[in-house]
Amino acid sequence: VARIPLDDARELDGRGTVAKLGEYFYMASSSTPVINRFTIEADGTLKPAGSLNFANYGVPEYFTIDAWGGVLVDAEKAYIFNGTDGSHVAWNPSTMEITGTIEGPGLVKEGYNLESIAVVRGHRMYRMFTFLNYDTWEFLPAPQYLAVYDLDKDELLDVTEESRCPQLYSRPFVDEKGDIYFSGWVWTPGLTLTGDYPASCALRIKDGEDTFDPDWQLNFAADVTDGREAGVMRYLGDGKALLDVFHHERVTIDANTDPQELMNTPNWRVWTVDLETKKGEPIESLDFAAGGYSDVQVDNRNFLMVSNEDYSETTAVELLDGELKTRFKMQGSVYHIAHRS
Repeated sequence: VARIPLDDARELDGRGTVAKLGEYFYMASSSTPVINRFTIEADGTLKPAGSLNFANYGVPEYFTIDAWGGVLVDAEKAYIFNGTDGSHVAWNPSTMEITGTIEGPGLVKEGYNLESIAVVRGHRMYRMFTFLNYDTWEFLPAPQYLAVYDLDKDELLDVTEESRCPQLYSRPFVDEKGDIYFSGWVWTPGLTLTGDYPASCALRIKDGEDTFDPDWQLNFAADVTDGREAGVMRYLGDGKALLDVFHHERVTIDANTDPQELMNTPNWRVWTVDLETKKGEPIESLDFAAGGYSDVQVDNRNFLMVSNEDYSETTAVELLDGELKTRFKMQGSVYHIAHRS
């Protein structure tokens, strides 16, 4: 299929987010705090199967069920994150009932948005809290906070401060050993290249631990990319990861350069990284693109969703034996696939 058309698409107001748990398919619009559930019919159509409204729980106007706004543990347990105060609403995706709340860790900072991302390992949830101001484009490099939650008791266990790497709110991953890796998004490299801002890097939480490993840190520019800033580290398997690298040698950066605009320029290239040796190299078969990509795993196949410069079109490419093959194109900025089976 060269292109996936939108003729039969279901349009949502604002940003749409989706999830697949058990036999059900879930959908939410960023403008309404409601999760709609569907069954998937044999012909691929969606049949309504209930909804759940979170309006009484003070969740912010921007509502999502992706990794930045929700945590989907399994078919019986999930959480909605409230970015206003850092609290959570627990809900059951099978019964479509709200089952409880977890209070926020008290990390609200006046004048800044609470940016956050979470990952589940076993019976615990690990959530990073960072601060930014979208109006002034100020991303506080430190402090950041790692909050650890007990999912059996729905309670906050501990909060620790971390300042080694700035803005660790890209989607984290858990490797085969149970180690969790956190990295940043593509916004902060521009701040580093145009001003006095820390270089981007990645940290990990080892299996069996609830704090960041004090002896491990992957400094992208210094360790991997020959001095280039990078972000969005995602896991491939077998100790290998992907990294979106900004090739600053392709542009002229001066006092008038807008750090935000650097993210949108076609000067980013995806690299592979060996997490053990800290060695990396670009994937030559994938051309330069705008900053930011998404990875999707379907039946042990790895796909990268790569947007064009103005994010009006996405190309899905499959990574096979270190080479990339184009699979399809689609209108808009695509970052997720919910697998039917």
